[in-house]
Amino acid sequence: MATFEYTRLPSSTHNLRFVCVLPDEAHAIVRCDMYTWISDNLPERTYRALSYTWGDDASKVPIILNGKEFLVTANLEDALRHLRSASFREEDQELPLWIDAVCINQEDSDERDSQVRRMRSIYEQADHVIIWLGKYNEPTDGRFKIDLRRWGIGEVEDNSEVMARAAFVLALLLKEKANPAKPTSEISVRLEDYIHANNMQAWAQLSRLFNRPWFERLWIIQELAVSRQAIVLWGNLRIAWPTLEKAAKFILRPGNAVLSLHIQKLFPLLGAHRITQVALQSMLNVDTKNILTVLHNTQNTKCSDSRDRLFAILGVVDDTEDVDIDYSIPVTKVYTRWAQKRIKRLNTLDILSACADSSRGGDLPSWVPDLRRPFGQDRILWNHSQTSVKRYWDFLPSRFSMGRKHPLECTHLSFSQDGLGLSIDGEFLGKIEALSQVADVVTDLRDPADLTTRLRNIVDLWSVNSIPMLSNNFRDALLRDFMPFKPSNFELERAYDAWCEYNGTPKGIQSNVPPNVNQSRQETAMRDFERALFPRVHNCQMFKIARKDDYSPKVGGIVGGNCGAEIGDELWRLRGGLTPFILRRLSTAPNAEHRLISPCYLTGHMYPQSSSAEVLVTLV
Repeated sequence: MATFEYTRLPSSTHNLRFVCVLPDEAHAIVRCDMYTWISDNLPERTYRALSYTWGDDASKVPIILNGKEFLVTANLEDALRHLRSASFREEDQELPLWIDAVCINQEDSDERDSQVRRMRSIYEQADHVIIWLGKYNEPTDGRFKIDLRRWGIGEVEDNSEVMARAAFVLALLLKEKANPAKPTSEISVRLEDYIHANNMQAWAQLSRLFNRPWFERLWIIQELAVSRQAIVLWGNLRIAWPTLEKAAKFILRPGNAVLSLHIQKLFPLLGAHRITQVALQSMLNVDTKNILTVLHNTQNTKCSDSRDRLFAILGVVDDTEDVDIDYSIPVTKVYTRWAQKRIKRLNTLDILSACADSSRGGDLPSWVPDLRRPFGQDRILWNHSQTSVKRYWDFLPSRFSMGRKHPLECTHLSFSQDGLGLSIDGEFLGKIEALSQVADVVTDLRDPADLTTRLRNIVDLWSVNSIPMLSNNFRDALLRDFMPFKPSNFELERAYDAWCEYNGTPKGIQSNVPPNVNQSRQETAMRDFERALFPRVHNCQMFKIARKDDYSPKVGGIVGGNCGAEIGDELWRLRGGLTPFILRRLSTAPNAEHRLISPCYLTGHMYPQSSSAEVLVTLV
């Protein structure tokens, strides 16, 4: 049989291809017809858009497209096979499909660039978006492991339509639990019915659903955010996307809901965070006017082309001036051009907050975020740098900066001739002389609902063995007190003192908790504090910098554990940066170049300010 060949689109900016899946027997080869429309004149209820995981691109299967053979991934073939079944209403089945792997000629880079720029409008104009999660049993399910001892079940059954339906019913139940003021008649069982062994399978299957590869995809964020209506298809079963999203939100934040202990201990095991990390409206601290905040929230998603780290989110952000969609240039040049254009346009170094040892791969300057890896710094520092610092300077009385350049604006900014070096004014703050181990709160934790012992051991180790002689600065560094004039987290400090007293004060830490506190209320307060302490500790490490002179206090800070900080690294405040930074001097020469290691928290130095001690620093 002849192989399908694309006919060039009359206009890649005004035309779209669509496919119609032709009806046939269940096991017959999938047959589709393709045709082209002028997208400027699309009528109502014109087409559906498919959101799916491409799957293994090296292993493809044939379908028939316009009477000719066309190769697609096995996952897409499964989706098309199920879409021609009776799982959709007849009027829905009549709507054609837009599918990126079929409707875009992936071998034509010009067409691909043009169509990617239109992705937002394509999904926005679709009657509805179909989310294909796969068949009831998929090869990828093999990586989904359940600790049967924690779940309280003998074994996990393979997926079937019955088990998938039970998981969907459980999702509906959790959605109702999240909205008790608006009960519906969709279900007639209680959440408590799902703690028994014969119903534990539903929890396992819901968790298996959350762990499907679709929830790792980067492109789905845009596909979901702009869709009019999103429908989840799992095998032959369907459920509205908002139901799954609301169920996941409830699992992550049950609030004051009265739940049995058995159910509470299940919640951390389900993987519900995988839903909220791809739903834009469920992400934390997202500002669509700041592309960095969206990049931070999407850092754990996956894409086959690293250039899509930038390109795939352009449809959901307003901050797009510095990104040019061009698949003809290498990823390192895409990232470097974007960083350089952003720094020049804004005249600030806010982009450096997304850098964590970016040059470790050897193909990027250290001041360019390597979006192929997670950012690397702790979440508390990130949230602070993107919100608190900017807000502080917006409200700061003008007399504090009268006659001086704004501390968030760069001075003496320049790039090297090859565009790989960045020079900027900076102030040297000291060198790291002590560095703790990286904290791991979760590995081999017997009970995920009980963090107390692990957190206490980490705090004890940091305060006594790793970072001695920090005095009161230890608590400030641990809790991240960001305000320059008075503590902004006074209640958190009180909670920390109470936690130390309640669990046995860690060595070297003085606490001052009021006596005769009601025990049950205090236990609840302790658990609330541990939830706040967890992101301040997990995957972070504490450091101490050497004194500048004999009269200076010992100063400590916190840095992300995967950035590779070392004893001897230098602490700098860079003009235009939102936080202090750890730099590594590349030679002993007075004007040596530096490599940016990571943004960090440094007690007493968290707000930019002008200084007469600034010198020119070059980052490479």
